[in-house]
Amino acid sequence: MKLKLKIKLLPTSEQAGVLIQTMREANAVCNAISDVAWQNKVFNQFKIHNLCYHGFKSTFNLSSQMLVRCIGKVADAYKLDKKTKRMFKPLGGIAYDSRIMTYKSDSIVSLWCIGGRQKIKFVCHNQNYMPYIKGEADLVYKKGKFYLFQTVDVPDEDIDDVEDFIGVDFGLTDIIVTSDGKKHTAETLNNYREHRQKVRSSIQRKGTRSSKRLLKRLKGKERTTATIINHTISKSIVQSAKMQGKGISVEDLTNIRFTSKRRNKKFRVKLGRWSFGQLRSFIDYKARLNGVKFVVVEPAYTSQTCSVCHSIGTRKNKSFTCTNCGNDMDADFNAAKNIATLGAAVNQPEKSGMYCLLHTA
Repeated sequence: MKLKLKIKLLPTSEQAGVLIQTMREANAVCNAISDVAWQNKVFNQFKIHNLCYHGFKSTFNLSSQMLVRCIGKVADAYKLDKKTKRMFKPLGGIAYDSRIMTYKSDSIVSLWCIGGRQKIKFVCHNQNYMPYIKGEADLVYKKGKFYLFQTVDVPDEDIDDVEDFIGVDFGLTDIIVTSDGKKHTAETLNNYREHRQKVRSSIQRKGTRSSKRLLKRLKGKERTTATIINHTISKSIVQSAKMQGKGISVEDLTNIRFTSKRRNKKFRVKLGRWSFGQLRSFIDYKARLNGVKFVVVEPAYTSQTCSVCHSIGTRKNKSFTCTNCGNDMDADFNAAKNIATLGAAVNQPEKSGMYCLLHTA
């Protein structure tokens, strides 16, 4: 399984200047290559290489392999959109491969730069992934710091076949509720988001140059906080499933922002900030790394069906009641139990008719 490993570089002030110079030169070359590609309407990497390589090799101060990587960057950009000329920021990320980047012992990486190779110290949050480094790395400059986003190819653990699943229900009031009774409330995160929104609004109203600098400095903090929380939650779910010898079942909420009922502005803002896709992807890859079975089920009727008798009941906010058997419980917990049952049905359809019961109601 391919993952991105975030590596923080610790360059000296002199090395930082060289890295900045290299990034500026590489992105200037990317813009020049983009001009040629756009003028000739040629977007294939091989054809762009034939048009640009020899002329730019003698014009700019880049090594052969760095120039090849710049051509690849331009070609990849045009794969996304051939109707618009692609332009690159002076300090945009640049790609390195094994020919121009080497990891040394003692947490040192050797990077090709203008004027010669630079041996730069780095720190990595997960050294266990270092032996699995494979492929390119992107050098990124963000808020005065340098990072390498390195591709690693980590082998998956063998996934054991299981019969029981932990159902995971995503929500706005509670980030997740699981079928084994665990709950991760969204109150703290929602309060934090509302506070950050008030701070941003207050700063934006001023409109001064210093306020714009402050906004730039605060940019991304809310997203980083939500990512950390999602990592924590997903790790907890996967560890719990592994300890219990169960799989994990989640809802497929791919188009939830378009299919959910249109409500007031406050609800739409909360839904727009809901990072359930990221949380689902975190659970998915952590499950594969730990050999835990992971399945995705259809969300239809999971919130309206009684988890005890499988009849259609009534959900009102956080409360679910069933008129058939008298079941009265937390609506999200009820949905999570249904998702767990569906996960088992999808995994072993011959042993359960629950999937048909829910989706033919």
